[in-house]
Amino acid sequence: MGYFTNLNGKVDYQISRIYVIVAILLMLNAAVVNFANIQNAGIMSVLIFVLNWGKSVSYFLIAYLTVHILRVSNSKTNSSAVYPLNKIIRTILWAIIIINGFSFIIETGYKLKNLDDLVDQFAHYGYERWFLYVIMIAETLGGIGILLHFKLKTGVPAALGLMIIMLGVVYTDWHSNNPFTYSFPAVDAFISLFLMTVIFKLEKTASTGQ
Repeated sequence: MGYFTNLNGKVDYQISRIYVIVAILLMLNAAVVNFANIQNAGIMSVLIFVLNWGKSVSYFLIAYLTVHILRVSNSKTNSSAVYPLNKIIRTILWAIIIINGFSFIIETGYKLKNLDDLVDQFAHYGYERWFLYVIMIAETLGGIGILLHFKLKTGVPAALGLMIIMLGVVYTDWHSNNPFTYSFPAVDAFISLFLMTVIFKLEKTASTGQ
């Protein structure tokens, strides 16, 4: 749709703001699913359904907006008055930073909540207990690094470090002959992190005018 719809700065800015709202709701939903200890199977099914479809909506929004950003970036005729490129990119970044930053912090909380099970799982895959702690610390620091991007510009190195961890998860599943479905969460996180690094690059390009 991004290729076939007209460029409209006001509309795209409003869509980017909707994306931020979607991101916040997604993270609140994820926190409830992981930590609320809901016993009702029906309620939990609804929350997981909303979470999964919310992720799909999130990917649609970022893909649509990224295509429009690229179209504007490659055009010489669009001024900031017509299409507020920097404003839209920054709003998109807020959304994807919220999603990726809090996702890994929530993941660390989930690991702490289920620490004994994770220790057994790591042992099953041939990893020592200390390696689990290293991963938990790395994911927490990575999430914080993403959230502090606007202050410290740590988003790119944090994202790259977390992408390496996600590749490690995929490798572990492959090496252990697990079904590829086991790797879906890691692949999903990798794609989200990759898209974020693309937006980081577009932010830098737009701010320098290159």
